[in-house]
Amino acid sequence: RACDRIVAISENVRNRVRRFYRRDASVIFPPVATSRFRFLELGDTWLSVNRLYPEKRIELQLEVFRRLPEEKLLLVGGYTAGDLAGRYVRSLNVPPNVTLLGEVPSGQLAELYGRCRGLVTTAVDEDFGMTPVEAMAAGKCVLATDEGGYRETVVRGATGFLVPPTPEAFVEAIRRLDDSTLLSMRAACVARARQFDETLFLEKMKATIAR
Repeated sequence: RACDRIVAISENVRNRVRRFYRRDASVIFPPVATSRFRFLELGDTWLSVNRLYPEKRIELQLEVFRRLPEEKLLLVGGYTAGDLAGRYVRSLNVPPNVTLLGEVPSGQLAELYGRCRGLVTTAVDEDFGMTPVEAMAAGKCVLATDEGGYRETVVRGATGFLVPPTPEAFVEAIRRLDDSTLLSMRAACVARARQFDETLFLEKMKATIAR
């Protein structure tokens, strides 16, 4: 069916629309309730928040922390019972310094962001990726694969780092990040997250509909 206009959630998706549908689209980033997140402390544990599916490259995260036994990772997220993801999760070899928390309530998730060292996210060609914005809203650094929507939210060297999807690259990046470096990024992270706040989404959607 024909449509008048297409709105994409990122430049990454806009490029896909051009490639597959040969049409242009405007971009309105998804709404993130940034006010729900705040810095609480710089803890001793890294955080990962994602569904447990192969395209999220969970095995890459596990390998990174297998090579960093002195570091710890909390992995938040679940999967839909009955699909092939269950087999994928059972195949994962989880090292002792990684804890799988499953799905957690929104309040607990906000606290995990507020107390972690930073966010690790490794999805394949992510459409946009809301978790980096949530982490930055809590004043936390983001380590993400250098691809997809992550390139549109993470500011290299200021709010995080975009690295190749290899264990070596992530291990090197984590080893470089001491407490003072992570704390120095706090203000830039919070300011960057505000650029994706839900209030801006509502303004842009209303303007688009009005046109």
